[in-house]
Amino acid sequence: MYIPKISALIDPSPDLYYHLKHLNEKIERVFITHPHFDHIAGLPELQVFKEVSFYAHEKTLYVAKLLQETFLGQKDWRYIPLEFNRWYEFGKFEVKHFPVIHQPGEIAGGFILKIGNKKIAITGDTGPEILKDKETLEEIQGADLLVSEMTHKHSIPRTHLGVEDAIRLARKVNAKKTLFVHISHSNYTHEELEERVGENGVIGKDFMILRI
Repeated sequence: MYIPKISALIDPSPDLYYHLKHLNEKIERVFITHPHFDHIAGLPELQVFKEVSFYAHEKTLYVAKLLQETFLGQKDWRYIPLEFNRWYEFGKFEVKHFPVIHQPGEIAGGFILKIGNKKIAITGDTGPEILKDKETLEEIQGADLLVSEMTHKHSIPRTHLGVEDAIRLARKVNAKKTLFVHISHSNYTHEELEERVGENGVIGKDFMILRI
């Protein structure tokens, strides 16, 4: 997910080259939710940018730097660790990295971004346990944009949200706009998902542009 106003990318996915070519935008900051392949493996494609700053939990940054050193060698890139449940100021915007449950023993999180008077909440990969996380739900309540994962037809405890729980999260948060993403091939077809989601949000697709 690219946010042009702050030249920021959330999660460099394996198909990043394909998207960078289409965007033709400068990326200065990269926020990473967790170090699973589908969220970080596109990092080497950022070699076209001389200076990039990466922000994530320190364990995620370890994997990010390892990818850089393995595939690209030395780069003038910065790696800045973020603690969970703490707000950070970046001049034009603020960021909070919050923890989520995603597979036993794994470090994973989501992000809340405040840009001017707008708030964007991104769940990252998370199990249905997020529906009972009162602190996180309170923080992302009323977001201008909620970006929620909707990986499978049905939720997998401590791993991923299914369709019904993703919709339930959108209703709990009462966001002005909700984008459902991270949809696997085992899920319903795009058309069927649109029917099931209805007015509760939008199903994500490549090169989609949302204005908030």
